Amino acid sequence: MINTKIIVTYGPGISGELVLKRVLKYADIVRINLSHGEKAEWLEAVKKIRKAAKQLGKEITLFADLPGPKVRVEKLSAPILLKKGQVVTFCSDRGKGAIAVSYKNFHQDAKRGAVIEIGDGDARLHIKQIVGKRVIAKALEDGKISSKKGVNMFGISMRLQSPTPADIELAKFAMKNKFDFVGMSFVNSAKGIRTLRGSSGKIKVIAKIERREAVQNIDEIIREADVIMVARGDLAEEVSIERIPEVQRQIVEASRKYGKPVIVATQLLTSMMNNPTPTRAEVNDIASAVGSGVDCLMLSDETTVGRYPEEAVKFLVRTIRAAESFMSYKGAERNSDVTTLRGGIAFAAVGLADSYKTDCIFIPTRTGTTAKIISMLRPNTEAIALVVGEDVRRELAIYYGIRTVKIKLYRSMDEMLKIVKEVAAKNGMRRYIVVSGSPNKPGSTDTLKYIEA
Repeated sequence: MINTKIIVTYGPGISGELVLKRVLKYADIVRINLSHGEKAEWLEAVKKIRKAAKQLGKEITLFADLPGPKVRVEKLSAPILLKKGQVVTFCSDRGKGAIAVSYKNFHQDAKRGAVIEIGDGDARLHIKQIVGKRVIAKALEDGKISSKKGVNMFGISMRLQSPTPADIELAKFAMKNKFDFVGMSFVNSAKGIRTLRGSSGKIKVIAKIERREAVQNIDEIIREADVIMVARGDLAEEVSIERIPEVQRQIVEASRKYGKPVIVATQLLTSMMNNPTPTRAEVNDIASAVGSGVDCLMLSDETTVGRYPEEAVKFLVRTIRAAESFMSYKGAERNSDVTTLRGGIAFAAVGLADSYKTDCIFIPTRTGTTAKIISMLRPNTEAIALVVGEDVRRELAIYYGIRTVKIKLYRSMDEMLKIVKEVAAKNGMRRYIVVSGSPNKPGSTDTLKYIEA
């Protein structure tokens, strides 16, 4: 068993019933990218995922990734193959003889001398001239421009607002269909998160850090969001690729400080899209992320369109397990707030579990809050949240080190302890700690109990 959680992205690569079950065996969360496809396709994917998870006897958390205000190449009749030095024209009004982009102010934000990048480096062009609504650029090397690929300009912050009206409607769709989280793309500030949450209900928001402004406003974004994602693809184009390790560390440390789960995404195992084994650099990258204390690691292209999705998720598990085997989190790294009674009890439970080498920390919980605090304290002991509601169980899937077990509703402390003892016996656990509160008062954690059977 590993503590770092795994997110896989649904796509053609794992849409087959057999391969989907094999991949879900190792995954905790499935991401569905709403930038591609239609509602009917997404609902069919949800149906298949839930069916496969049920057959595996596990609960899978669903994450709907909203498109955001991404600038994309409009539909082309065929991909355009570029030669170094070739001159092409971009426009935002579908002008004849130009490549149309999906952002009406593209020509206003563009600046002579800036570099345009298409996709993840599929093409790079140098802006030579801006004439009216046309942006004229020259290819820096051979490349390819394809339909719906993202368009970025290095060093320029395009005036894009997030969330878009389409994002708000899709968030409502996600709520209606019981997705557990939505990913908000191109977050600039905490205000945008509040707008999305206020417009679409109380859905949990994963703030994707992809823009320079987000890095500058990272503290306020972390405080407002439920989860943080280091989205290294677009972020590399915003802050320059050589600064990604520094910025990733900064975001992870800030998320830990505020007690919020953090995901690292993009190009974890890109080589495995076409090869059955990863590169040494990829393995080292994953181990470094685990060592920094991330909660989740996410696979994207590796499972959507890669040739080896099952092998990729297996290698991710192997690398995480190896990395966790020689890493231990100590008290100085425990940054969660312990000024509340609940926080103080959680801190004491983790310290006691470490000192006495107990088998487990059991957390009977209605809201999941105490389990979240214990996760952020990074216990070196297994932590099991005993939950009644499936929504809480699915939310906790994104938190480091928290395993969940569904239990029946209990109405007294004695009834709760009886359930804990049954779960402990079933798992062969003899020495354990129980962190709990009043059964009739959710959120009232005030008791720590050491039990030796």
